[in-house]
Amino acid sequence: MSMIVRPYSSDLEDSVMKLSHKAWALFKHNKDFEHQKMSCVFNEDSKLITVGYVRQGIADDYNVMEIVIHVNEEGSERIDEVRKIIYPSLVDICLAIRNPGKKTKLVAWDDFDGDREFFIEQGFSSSYQKFYFAKQSLSECIPKFKMPSGVTIRHHSMKTKEERVKYTELEKQFYQGVVNRSINMLEWMMGGPELHTIGAYEGEELVGSVMCWQTGAVERLFVIPRWRNKGLSEFLITKAFEYHLKNGRINVETLVNEQEKDKLLLLESMGYSFPVKLELLALDIQ
Repeated sequence: MSMIVRPYSSDLEDSVMKLSHKAWALFKHNKDFEHQKMSCVFNEDSKLITVGYVRQGIADDYNVMEIVIHVNEEGSERIDEVRKIIYPSLVDICLAIRNPGKKTKLVAWDDFDGDREFFIEQGFSSSYQKFYFAKQSLSECIPKFKMPSGVTIRHHSMKTKEERVKYTELEKQFYQGVVNRSINMLEWMMGGPELHTIGAYEGEELVGSVMCWQTGAVERLFVIPRWRNKGLSEFLITKAFEYHLKNGRINVETLVNEQEKDKLLLLESMGYSFPVKLELLALDIQ
């Protein structure tokens, strides 16, 4: 008897929760993650040792499908076997849910569990996207910037569905690829312990935004084109710093795409360092 792969089903909920709380929370509460997007690997004793699933990104001219694999201790001891048995099922999921009118790009992070060698063997390359975890300490005085004239800054609570939809549609104009937020993802995040969004408004129009997480994250920064180069990005970041300091955090971090040169320069000018670099490996499939 050998390991077997089977789709996720509701009777596996407790087992998935014990193996990966993140996977359980996504498939329990985030409407983007339907059951057919997960595969499960069982050992010879019918014990769940691995879950894998697909996250759909956003791009104008192709499908973006991120492959994610979680293993428990027993699965990690047999990681080569596990990857080989679960990977074809995840590719099948990608092919089943993609838009057939677009090319499809499979992507996978190279920084977890030594996955890089395996994905390179499957034909992945490192030519898709690279990111930095930019880090900043707030233990010293944070920089001061004057609020640009013509805008007001306030907490963007997004209490109504209409507000959440408008925010998501605006954010999508600035973030493509696998690191994206759908309306379902946004609502799932808002259901967590702490997500604080700071908005910049010209009248009632949202013209800039930044998000703060309880982890110390400062992310999803964007400013619409006509408000750029006026100090608004810097001011929003400092408001995020103030929020984290108020909540007892002195270390913050931001995930930024290497291609966003202006944002890298902005963060560097505000004292960030860039100690961790991550790559998304990619494979084009027909």
